[in-house]
Amino acid sequence: MRTQHSTLLILTLCLSACDGGGDPKEAGYAALQAGDHAAAVSAFDEALSASDSSAPDHAELQLARCEALAYVDGAKAEADFRSLCAAGSDIGVKQYSLIAGALLGANATVNAVNVVDMGVKAFPDDAKMAALLEKVKEAAATDPAALDALKGMGYLGGD
Repeated sequence: MRTQHSTLLILTLCLSACDGGGDPKEAGYAALQAGDHAAAVSAFDEALSASDSSAPDHAELQLARCEALAYVDGAKAEADFRSLCAAGSDIGVKQYSLIAGALLGANATVNAVNVVDMGVKAFPDDAKMAALLEKVKEAAATDPAALDALKGMGYLGGD
């Protein structure tokens, strides 16, 4: 089945390339949708290099790249998302949820804990952020390092 997805993705990308060179942004989203996260990161890198930082979709591309990167390198995705937040981008609960969800999906639970901690600090009274924290706590139940991180942050009682 993976071979079918890879073949379909290759055909889609080849057809896109024949259609005027292809749009790296669209190729990135197609690869992300197909689960080819490394190809998505590469395509988003290309799209970002051609994009001006003041372009309306620049932050969207950076966020999509972080989402794909979560499946390739959780620590790098966390660091890049942290930089995106520090740069003053318009990051809300939805974006924290997106990146934390991708990190959880990639079994990068400690990185998800760190992203959620940032979100809780940025939006301390938000009910959706509190629910996301509970989801991360559940996921961390089988990950000793994530449990230690949650304890160190004060989210769990000290046993």
